Amino acid sequence: MRISSVALFLIGVAEAHYHFPYLITSSGKDTVKWKHVRQVKNPDSNDFVAGGPTSPDIRCYQNGRKAETATIQAGSKLGIGASQGVFHPGPIQFYMAKAPAGVDIANWDGSGQVWFKTYSEKPPTSRLGETQSWASGNKQDFTFTVPASTPSGDYLVRIEHIALHNTGNPQIYVACGQVRVTNGGNGTPGPLVAFPGAYAARDPGVVFNLYGGGQYKAPGPAVWTG
Repeated sequence: MRISSVALFLIGVAEAHYHFPYLITSSGKDTVKWKHVRQVKNPDSNDFVAGGPTSPDIRCYQNGRKAETATIQAGSKLGIGASQGVFHPGPIQFYMAKAPAGVDIANWDGSGQVWFKTYSEKPPTSRLGETQSWASGNKQDFTFTVPASTPSGDYLVRIEHIALHNTGNPQIYVACGQVRVTNGGNGTPGPLVAFPGAYAARDPGVVFNLYGGGQYKAPGPAVWTG
């Protein structure tokens, strides 16, 4: 059987990118894709959010397929795993958003000024344009600790990887998982931001030139630590 050059190109593009289909908790990592993570619009192509940081898809990039909700405890490990090693230079960040009381998390879209940052990868001090310089470089699993003072309730947890190798045209990879936080505290998460809205189209954190010198600062609010 002869494979066309177009088909080979598409296969190469799919393999060159990645998505984030596996939820990670203290109980372990999902073994089935999209069980506790909402399936993205392009599960086969592994592509990034085409519309960039101001697109409505920047929130969760979901395709409407339902996901299950995992139960975790405040103060425990939480994260999301990639389909393969993340090999573009740029930061991994996590956000969470609490569903309003009485709203089914499975049907909530996370709209509005409800997102608070829970993790932001620190940039390397040199060789920013090299993947291996970043802590996320070639890694698949990314986790953080949910602050112990996080109130109990149902949350979306959002991972993003901002790939900065193509200066001025960032590739932003996004996915959202669903969790129920138990044994929570009385903290007030914040600052709160909306997606889209948290990042401008030409935000320095998304159009930064990794190869031009200077120190990188990731976009978005400060990390809430509880």
